[in-house]
Amino acid sequence: MAIVRFNPFTTWRSPTTTTIHAMRRRRLLMRTVAVLSIPQQQELQGGAKVYRYRRYLSSSSKQQKYEDEISLGLKMNLNYSWIAENAHKIQENIKIRGSDADAFEVKTLYEDFLSSKRRCESMRSERKNIAKEISKMQKSSTGQSDDNKRLEMVQKAKHLKTAISQSERDLAQKELILEYKASRIPNITSPETPLNDKERLIALLNAEEERDCSLSSSSSSDHVQIGSDSLKILDFASASKVAGSSQACFLKNEAALLELALVNFTMNYISEKGFTPVLTPDVARKTIVERCGFAPKTAAVAALKDDGDKEEDGDPLENQIYQLEKSDLCLIGTSEIPLAGMMAGELVHEKELPLRYVGFSHCFRREAHGSGDERGLYRMHQFSKVEMFGFCAAQESDSLLEEIIEIQKEIFGLLELECRVLEMPASDLGATAYRKVDIEAWMPGRNAYGEISSASNCLDYQSRRLDMRYRPMESESSSSSSSSSPSSSLSSEAVSRSGKTAYIHTVNGTGCAVPRSILAILEQRLHADGSVHIPKVLVPYMGGRDRICPKSST
Repeated sequence: MAIVRFNPFTTWRSPTTTTIHAMRRRRLLMRTVAVLSIPQQQELQGGAKVYRYRRYLSSSSKQQKYEDEISLGLKMNLNYSWIAENAHKIQENIKIRGSDADAFEVKTLYEDFLSSKRRCESMRSERKNIAKEISKMQKSSTGQSDDNKRLEMVQKAKHLKTAISQSERDLAQKELILEYKASRIPNITSPETPLNDKERLIALLNAEEERDCSLSSSSSSDHVQIGSDSLKILDFASASKVAGSSQACFLKNEAALLELALVNFTMNYISEKGFTPVLTPDVARKTIVERCGFAPKTAAVAALKDDGDKEEDGDPLENQIYQLEKSDLCLIGTSEIPLAGMMAGELVHEKELPLRYVGFSHCFRREAHGSGDERGLYRMHQFSKVEMFGFCAAQESDSLLEEIIEIQKEIFGLLELECRVLEMPASDLGATAYRKVDIEAWMPGRNAYGEISSASNCLDYQSRRLDMRYRPMESESSSSSSSSSPSSSLSSEAVSRSGKTAYIHTVNGTGCAVPRSILAILEQRLHADGSVHIPKVLVPYMGGRDRICPKSST
């Protein structure tokens, strides 16, 4: 009697149409990834050849449900072991930054994740050993007792398969929650950053001494009154009918030309400094928005709710950024988001760095209702902005930040605006920033300084989330400078596990936030006759107009 040998872990099923289509999609995806993994040879100045790899884009041709995020296959490279080993130090930094993250909770979650992972691997190993034993018994079966023993082992293997499947689901959920909690931990803080709540004055622009904001002011030079009533170049009333908010404005006549003049001047000036001009998309995927540090991952929030954690309520993007319905796209709050996303999943050679960009975009923010000294152009739902963004090697981020700050100072110096440059305190830094320097313009209508520009060094905070790496040059000097860079204190894994790549550092800075720049020009450059004088550097961009004169009421 012939004995039919079978593998207890393989069950034959007739392939359905759905299964065949799924297999075809997988084969197509593998071919797509293979093509995208081919190094793209590029030639730099001097004849040096480098290779750039695209290591992501798990593209599915079939869009998921509307509310689901479309994955780009970007894996966060957060160093959980370093967080667990330095939990006390990290928690101190969290307290200084005023964040609600919890390094000790991350440590506990990581230890639990590792324990679950070991149990899962142990069950896989046990099941594999059972499969080997069954295979041996099938080849050397001698009687009924061996068959009974083999059937017992088959049943045990089936139970293990079910247990492994459940364990893998639990492990995936634990990893998602761990990733979310760890991603909320803010960047480390620069030694240059004041640890109290008070900013430090670095320099003054177009002024000899700092204004005393505590002194009462009799000035009536409020930009809303100047622009709406006298010059008739700002129309908030009509915009509120159209946009349904007082945080919108029609820029008319010279105000429209002034916006274009500011954008063109800034883009030209910065591009002459070696920055590549870019017009960015005004929309970005949720994945890119979140990985840039502007919001936590929504899928993880759902997992937290399923896990009974009631700390997170509602969509974390809902109160920060406009989302497009039935889409995984958001309106960007700054061109920093699409500029950073350009390099997502990229591996470049250090010879290509630094990469400097100056981007223009419209920005959309769900700001709280502006009132008092934040009314008018100071806080808008939509505005135009020029942004500088740089990708660099670890040892270059400090110098690139200083370069961007100098450009900002030059721009506002040429715009003839009275400003102050401030080293911002730790409590004022966003989660992504290692160091942040603001430029504030004097705004007589508010009797206070107001932020018109900001620059930040984010180290490898964004690149770890967007999976952006570079291949360091093979030299001792490069190795020594890289080891002394700030990222080495951020993580013991400044260089990737392979030891051949490192994480790119990102630096950003405002070139020109248009509405607040217009606000400062209207209030600072108002003359006794009611006219506003245009900064000389903008006159060529204004068709030769050197002032905006009051218009009579009709």
